Amino acid sequence: MKKVFLLILCPFLFLSCKGQESDKIKKITAEELGTALKDTVQLIDVRTPAEFKQGHIEGAMNIDVNSADFEKNIQWLDKDKPVYIYCRSGQRSYTAAKRMEKAGFKVLYDVKGGILSWNGYLLSNQR
Repeated sequence: MKKVFLLILCPFLFLSCKGQESDKIKKITAEELGTALKDTVQLIDVRTPAEFKQGHIEGAMNIDVNSADFEKNIQWLDKDKPVYIYCRSGQRSYTAAKRMEKAGFKVLYDVKGGILSWNGYLLSNQR
């Protein structure tokens, strides 16, 4: 009986997870970000100011996703142009992307693995 229940339940779980994905938020790799950075882009580091001072991607603007002013601070960005978002490892950037989607941003790129992934990408390209 448990197996039958699981067989019936599993497709619904997968469909409900799929329904939560967004067409406006696209996960990208550090390599894809590197290609995008050859042009001028809106690049947002959503870590804390202290983390940002320890090191960030050149050209990034720091808007802390956990700041009470996050929604106010993102209003300076162009909602019609793509925004590239990263954090330390990818958790906060997705949270920020969801909030930015609700605020009306059209295209959001969330860097998988955050700055940790970016630093690994830089190291691999120095060889």
